Amino acid sequence: MKIRAIGISIFFATMIVNWAYSQKVAPVSLGAQQIDQLKAGTLLIKLNTQSARIKHRLDNSQKSKAKSLMDEMEKEQNEIINAFKDHYTFSDYYFFYSDDSDKVLKERKFDTLFKEKGNPITDIPTLTNTFLLVLGVAPGYSTVDKYKFVLHQLTADGLSPIDKTMPKVFKTQSRKLFSNKYDFPNSVIRMVERLEKFHLKVHEQ
Repeated sequence: MKIRAIGISIFFATMIVNWAYSQKVAPVSLGAQQIDQLKAGTLLIKLNTQSARIKHRLDNSQKSKAKSLMDEMEKEQNEIINAFKDHYTFSDYYFFYSDDSDKVLKERKFDTLFKEKGNPITDIPTLTNTFLLVLGVAPGYSTVDKYKFVLHQLTADGLSPIDKTMPKVFKTQSRKLFSNKYDFPNSVIRMVERLEKFHLKVHEQ
């Protein structure tokens, strides 16, 4: 009986130790996985061209309106490129035009990627841990809001959502009172701050 009691005591002690250990070693969350993958991976930034709208205006002899939209897109593209060049430090990154979306996102052909306009990359990288950033309407936000940067993960099966715990929507509007303009530099600065903060948080746990 005494030996049996000792055996039972050892069994329960082992169960308690295993339970305590399981409480400490929590499974890695999807958000923690994704932030690490982005940190070690590549961010692809889509630049809008509005080519269909420009063509429609040209086809309808609205040359002045077409030129105005072309100038607006050129300005927007340059401001985004400069903002990332000056302030984005969280991961590697490349740009591509929305006209090349199918080629980049579906066919996975990356010869149109670039960091400077007019200079496509010559050595096409083998991209792993790839994420996509688009300037558009984020899910759950009003279409009348200023476009925001929205983050997605690019997997073998297509685009995957970012975990709800991880930063994935980044405001672009100027903080100036009553301003409806974009402020891409501050947007990218805040983006990097939020990503770095979340990356630090998941590694402190």
